[in-house]
Amino acid sequence: MLGPMGIFGKGSALAGAAGLAANLPRLQPQVQAWTSSTLDAVVWADILGGNVAPTSRADAMAVPAVARGRHLTAGTVARLPLAAYRGDVKVEPSPYWMQGTDGGIGDLSVKWQEATGIEPQSPFQRMLHTVDDHLFYGESLWAVTRVDPEDGRPARLLHVPWNGWDRVYVEERAAYQFTDAGGEPLGFPVVYIPGPHEGILNFAQRTIRTATSLEQSAADTAARPFRIELHQTTDIELTKDERAALINATRSALADNNGVLFTNAAIETKDHKLDAASDLLIAGRNASALDIARDISMPAAMLDAVQVGASLTYETTQGRSLQWLDYGLQLYVDAVTSRLSMDDVLPAGQRAAFDLSTLTAPAAMPTGPATED
Repeated sequence: MLGPMGIFGKGSALAGAAGLAANLPRLQPQVQAWTSSTLDAVVWADILGGNVAPTSRADAMAVPAVARGRHLTAGTVARLPLAAYRGDVKVEPSPYWMQGTDGGIGDLSVKWQEATGIEPQSPFQRMLHTVDDHLFYGESLWAVTRVDPEDGRPARLLHVPWNGWDRVYVEERAAYQFTDAGGEPLGFPVVYIPGPHEGILNFAQRTIRTATSLEQSAADTAARPFRIELHQTTDIELTKDERAALINATRSALADNNGVLFTNAAIETKDHKLDAASDLLIAGRNASALDIARDISMPAAMLDAVQVGASLTYETTQGRSLQWLDYGLQLYVDAVTSRLSMDDVLPAGQRAAFDLSTLTAPAAMPTGPATED
């Protein structure tokens, strides 16, 4: 029987998973299949009504606050050293896969490259994309490209791109696989790593859409910081077509004459600055960044967002890092290490853990050469 956590038996590379999964329908394709850029938002509006197109990762990353939150979260976890421990004692040596991947050589690795076209990846890239998956989608998957012949546990592990794998059901239990371009399952053991939440693309779509609208409004206001009113000073009534022609002539004159207009006594121009809109965009974008910080579980100051009425208290970089680690980043750290500590990955009694000393240690005070006055 296959389950989401343990899918390869002792001494076996796959324990028949590929053959069993190959006969099952792809019952629950990843959400990315219907949020790809090939589907236009207009189509979704026609199908579902209104602006309800699913939010994609590309949409989210176009929002500066989301991009910064992703870079800080995924980048910070990815650079932390990973090791195996027995209690509080570090295992020496730790399993090789923790420090290396060797994605292009040995055993199943050649088959992996031929089947997927995915290049070898460093441990940093593997963890970077794993946390990225957790942040946006709430789950991630690693492929076992080499199995230890003695105990059947992984000897080499690579990250599988999120849109390259599927969830299937075996005897009413979830199992996980990834497929080739034709949808056929590839015969590799996998390690499914559930995230700390269901992903911001699932529970924070409204926040992301709001932020996207504010970014678009900000760009529009920057391009057109005021609006021009063509005020008629005579009693002559213009037809709808005449009014449209006058507006088009004014628009052309602004574009062709470096913003210079000529009017006669019948027309007076009035400009209306968008002061209220500008204030809304500044405050609105800040509020949007605050909401994104809450969704990502990150101190707002790290996204350069300011809470209304917040006092300007002094805070050290170390203090902010500790706050972030305690109330946000630890979610992503624990999601990875708790899964990698299970018995199908590490021997019983061992656990995987990151070295967090770079986040918790006091920052070194800058020093310079001794000088005399």
